Amino acid sequence: MSVYRVTLVILSGFLFLFVLLPLLGVATRMGSLSIFESLNRPELLSSLLLSLETATISTAICALTGIPLGYVIAKSTPKLSSLLRIVMAVPLTIPPLIDGALLLNVYGAASLLGKAGLVLTQNTTGIVLAQIFVASPFVVLTSASAFERLDPTYEYVSRTLGKGPGQTLLKVTLPLTKTGIAPGIVLAWVRSLGEFGATVMMAYNPKTISIQLWEDNSIGGLSMMLPGVLLVLTVSCLALGVWFWLSRLQNARKHWLI
Repeated sequence: MSVYRVTLVILSGFLFLFVLLPLLGVATRMGSLSIFESLNRPELLSSLLLSLETATISTAICALTGIPLGYVIAKSTPKLSSLLRIVMAVPLTIPPLIDGALLLNVYGAASLLGKAGLVLTQNTTGIVLAQIFVASPFVVLTSASAFERLDPTYEYVSRTLGKGPGQTLLKVTLPLTKTGIAPGIVLAWVRSLGEFGATVMMAYNPKTISIQLWEDNSIGGLSMMLPGVLLVLTVSCLALGVWFWLSRLQNARKHWLI
């Protein structure tokens, strides 16, 4: 084996093991504990259900608004496209607590909206707003990349056949780019499910699963927190499993068509 291959294996193996070991460590520490022990705690189950609900709502909003924005970025001039990308990437580059502070400045009780009597914090709305802010970049940036990779010939042919811009987008562009857009939607949902920093600023109550697990760790330490950790990991892995299964179906369909 060449030095190049040895170096490649060592470097890649280091990162893979770095990520894998904490996951294996959870299984080792759990011992006789199981997910079903978590279900016996009403507060843990209710916080998970709240996170599932808000993550689904926020992801739907991200998809409804982020995919069009991704299309605008892909079709804009280079300068405008770069500006839009930079703005949308900001939530990913700053600490989540800073994300929460930025949101409070606009939607908090001391903001103009708050002083006008519009309560958007310490409720489900505050959770959704926090999740949209931190998760929307995944949808927008992956959508923009998917639209940019699409051969413009398909859209051109659609237009020459008499289809309008809206029909071309819905019947040609989106179907051809959906496999590139879908990962961003899945990542946005998983990111929303586990959001903590911005959420704790916008809505400590009602408690999401991340906030509940933080309280468990503060009260009873890691041993009290671990059953909930296993529960969240299971849900996240199921979501990723569904995505990979859909991806395989899509790839199989492409090969069949070919």
